[in-house]
Formats: sequence, structure tokens, C-alpha cells
Amino acid sequence: NLRRFVGDESVDCIVSNLPWGVMTGEKNVNDLQTLYEIFLRLSWYVLKPNGRIVLLVIRGLQLTRILRKLGGRYRILRCQVIRTTNNLPCLIVVEKLPVDILNLDIKRQLANMSSYVNFSSEMYHAIHNESISDQATPSRQDMKDERLEKDRQKIGRVQPDW
Repeated sequence: NLRRFVGDESVDCIVSNLPWGVMTGEKNVNDLQTLYEIFLRLSWYVLKPNGRIVLLVIRGLQLTRILRKLGGRYRILRCQVIRTTNNLPCLIVVEKLPVDILNLDIKRQLANMSSYVNFSSEMYHAIHNESISDQATPSRQDMKDERLEKDRQKIGRVQPDW
């Protein structure tokens, strides 16, 4: 596990030539899918905000699908197919976004809709991974305003491309 050896948000750039999954007589795309996804998930934690990953992979389309699956964690900066004698590998450069924009957007939408539904402190915790003190529970509007302000501050640092 990468995180045992490297601290969170301590790496500026990762350059890797991940296994291509081309072994004599055997090709297992599912194993590569898992490997690429685990690598990208772990890398997100150790990279500093705006840190970059440069990857040489044989299955560039597969890697871009995984990046899309990971939502707002990375921005693809460059994909370049390289012609070689017997393969068409891709050089892919991605940048870690300082915050997971998709996650923040969903939280913002939930906060906006919370005035239309009643939910318990357990439900709030499940949605936002934060606790509400039962003794000094702020009003729903106060919580919504506070969450929106935090999200605005985080999103203000990174503007989505869409």
C-alpha cells in the first residue's frame, strides 16, 4: 500500500509505466482495470493539490474510463498515443484537483434540498460524514448556510471545466 510509505498530500508528481498486462499467452483486462483503479485511488491521497501523474499505459481508453468513474478527483491534461513497432501505448497526464468537485456538488444539492425533507442527525451524518450535536443542534437553515459557505470557499479555489 503506497500510503504506508508516503504521507498524504506529500508528493508533487508521480511518473509510472504501469504493467501493460501483456504476458506470454495471457491477457486479463479485468486485472488491469483493478490495478489502474487502485493506483489512481491511492495516488489521489498522496498527491499534493494540483499534483500530477504521468502514465505510460497500453490501454489509454480504459484508463480514461476509470478517470471518469472517479468523478471530480482528476483533470485529464493530455493524452497522446505513441506509435511503436508493435503497440500503440498512450502517454496520459492528469492533475489532481484540490477538492473532489463532484462530491462537493452533491453535498451542496443535498443541503439545498434538506429544507424540503426531515431527516435525523444519523441521516445527516451518513450524508455529510459530520455529526450534529444533539444538545446544541443549529437550525437547518444555519447548517445549510454554513455548508454552502464552506463549499463556496473550496469550489472558489477550483472552477470546473463544465
